[in-house]
Amino acid sequence: MQRIELRHVTKRFGKTVAVDDVSLTIEPGSFLTILGPSGCGKTTILRMIAGLEEPDAGEILIDGRPVFSRAESIFVPAAERGLGMVFQSYALWPHMTVYQNVAFGLEMARMPKAQIRQRVSEILADLQMAGMEDRYPQELSGGQQQRVALARMLAPKPSIFLLDEPLSNLDARLRMDMRSELKRLHRDTHATAVYVTHDQLEALTMSTHVAVMCAGRLQQLASPDEVYRYPANLFVADFIGSPKVNLLEGYARPAAGGTRVDLGTFSLEALPVWAEGAVVAAIRPEDVQLSTEPVAGGVEFSVYSVLPAGSEAIVNVRCRETMLTVKVGRGTRVDMDQTVWLIFDPRSINLYDKASGLLIAA
Repeated sequence: MQRIELRHVTKRFGKTVAVDDVSLTIEPGSFLTILGPSGCGKTTILRMIAGLEEPDAGEILIDGRPVFSRAESIFVPAAERGLGMVFQSYALWPHMTVYQNVAFGLEMARMPKAQIRQRVSEILADLQMAGMEDRYPQELSGGQQQRVALARMLAPKPSIFLLDEPLSNLDARLRMDMRSELKRLHRDTHATAVYVTHDQLEALTMSTHVAVMCAGRLQQLASPDEVYRYPANLFVADFIGSPKVNLLEGYARPAAGGTRVDLGTFSLEALPVWAEGAVVAAIRPEDVQLSTEPVAGGVEFSVYSVLPAGSEAIVNVRCRETMLTVKVGRGTRVDMDQTVWLIFDPRSINLYDKASGLLIAA
């Protein structure tokens, strides 16, 4: 297990700043996912850790050893960093068999042939690929090619895994299976893993920590639960979650035992934040209770649309000009244009400063 540190790392491509003054520490044995939309700089960070891109400024350290430093003119080549990497396209040699692809790195390291055979057999068995040693990549399914790419990475026993959107080419069912396998693999190897994706479900289900990126800058680094429950700013709040979070502009003022937020069409109670002014209230769809009968403290809405989704349903409701999304269980039956009442839990409402977009801490 090794620690990875990025200190004020910047990378430019011409006039475009792909990574802008990013600092983060990846603890030994952790599974860090770098999450963000296309073009946010997440793959560039991974490639700089791997040594495939050279930063323009800053430092990168692996287990305390500088592998890049602009100030000290240090750049350690990728082959000398002791990392394993899986690419989005798998990058398997099409003219080599499964065995040859997995053994390639071991042969380059001049490992004895008997040890190579034993190591390749062990890895393929662990990944349920035993008996496929003589097949070529074009004879394999997408999931099997993914396993070969993982086996090739694992064969030299690297202490750091780098994975660049490795599941994006798989269908939904296979992605789910491979998430489970990768999580188990990480636990069994105790390696430090850095995983790049734009899929928030992958980030929230697989990671010990999530680094959310936007426009080359780090927005938040925290556990998946903290990123989901307490997004650091409005970008993170809006980017994380499906269906998307409800964002309502209003004016906050202190009230007895809490904070009263006036949203124009109605008002709600939030936890005390000792702030007064223009805010944005963020409410997850699953944190809103929906009642088909009048209830004390409930706000009256009209059902705009109902989107059944098997075990749950997404209900869009309207109160004059305000639209909200609510997630309900399949036991709740509502119809379009039906009157319903919503109940808001003050503990589940996050308030953001409207001007800065930053979370107002309680």
